Amino acid sequence: MSKIYFKSIFQVVILLFCTAKSSAQKVTVSDEIQLRNDLSYDLVGQIDSTVILFRDRGSKYEIRRFDQNLKHKEDIDISLSDRNCIILATLPLDTTFYVFYGFRNKGNFYIQGDQFDQLGILVRSDTLKVYEDVLFNPELKVAKSEDKSKILFFSVHEAHEMKTAVFDLRSHKKISDRTILFKETDLRDEFRSMLVSNKGDQMVIFEKSNFRTKKDKHIFEVHKFYGTVEVNEAYIIPVFRFVSFHSKFVYDNENDQIVGGGIYTQKNLNKAEGIYFIQHPLKPGTNEKVTMHPFENRFDEEIKRRSKDKNEFNQLEVTDIALKNDGGAILITEIKKEYERRASYGIPSRSTVAGNPYGFRAPLLVDYYYEDMALFAINKEGDLTWSNVLHKKQYSHDDDGMYSSFFLFKNPSRLRLVYNDEISTENTVSEYIVSANGQYQRKSVLSTEYVRLQLRFRDAIQTSSNTFIVPSQRSLRLNLVKVEYL
Repeated sequence: MSKIYFKSIFQVVILLFCTAKSSAQKVTVSDEIQLRNDLSYDLVGQIDSTVILFRDRGSKYEIRRFDQNLKHKEDIDISLSDRNCIILATLPLDTTFYVFYGFRNKGNFYIQGDQFDQLGILVRSDTLKVYEDVLFNPELKVAKSEDKSKILFFSVHEAHEMKTAVFDLRSHKKISDRTILFKETDLRDEFRSMLVSNKGDQMVIFEKSNFRTKKDKHIFEVHKFYGTVEVNEAYIIPVFRFVSFHSKFVYDNENDQIVGGGIYTQKNLNKAEGIYFIQHPLKPGTNEKVTMHPFENRFDEEIKRRSKDKNEFNQLEVTDIALKNDGGAILITEIKKEYERRASYGIPSRSTVAGNPYGFRAPLLVDYYYEDMALFAINKEGDLTWSNVLHKKQYSHDDDGMYSSFFLFKNPSRLRLVYNDEISTENTVSEYIVSANGQYQRKSVLSTEYVRLQLRFRDAIQTSSNTFIVPSQRSLRLNLVKVEYL
């Protein structure tokens, strides 16, 4: 969900040729959307030949319909169960789309899923879960299956209780509704990931004893809950040899296994030493596969020569995992840094100064740095087949890094990592095209110098094997931008 405020103007179509004999991109920009009281928007996606934008306008909810060329067709008001809903997620199907939201009624909190056709007509409404007699609204999080056919909502209560609900968008049925107690687990400190498979099974992953003094007990603990039966299984993945800086997991539906990885150190907590890779089929009688791959010397040289920070590897995070058909994967890592600073101007915020609860302090500002990406290709045996550093340098402040990082565009032959060269209204958008053998090239996709776009690639969606749509938010103005590879 993208939280914003907006406005509007024009439509542009650009053809950009990368090289004399290489592919070209067709870039289409919608009219600007001018809004004043909107609370948020969500780019639902393409349904048949219509692109749907969902808008929360405070006192009402609305969808804006575009044709395939992003030409505005019409605005349609839609009705939800309550005017003060909390919008949780939207998901498109072939000819309809879902809006999931929460609302209160007589002391209870409901998670509701409403299905609409592309004209905004309600097809059906389902209650996914009811929290009875709650004083505060639950802090809900969402997980989606790889094929977008299942959606999972979960919330943590106290230190050991988790509530979950899984819904099947295609059969329109609630698969499961559970309250789970993890008596020996601190959910707030040890929880790492919640996954849902295309079948509707859910996996909860914890990390325990991730300390240098306890690394001989360091483990990942995976709990698997089947969607159609009240059965659960627990699996222990020992990682005794290292301390983890960062981890990420996904579910590989093709090979029916969890796949994950992260950044590790063995001796010096002030220096990351390499990446680790994990596979597990999560079936009784099967074993995990854990492999470690130290950073090569050329990585030190290639990254450090671009930065004065000697601990750049400590800032690496696994941003995405691209799965391979054979059971392997490509771990895509990115250097992310945040620096807090206190302003010496502006309106002060109330805080405690020298024991005075009515003292004032200057507001806290945050600088965001999203820099080089490092890719690591692992085969099904867990061996490192290739690795590369892809350079970029993005800086912004006080914007939550919304224009930084990259969009991962996938097709069977290659990956495209599309990103803003700079965080400004007059900017060049570039991409790294990475093939299966690790060969890559960097190209320009478009320039925003005259159209003044600010693209939010973290919120982009892929609509086909050669097309994606990305929102552009500049001050109080919103455009949709469609990029089609010809």
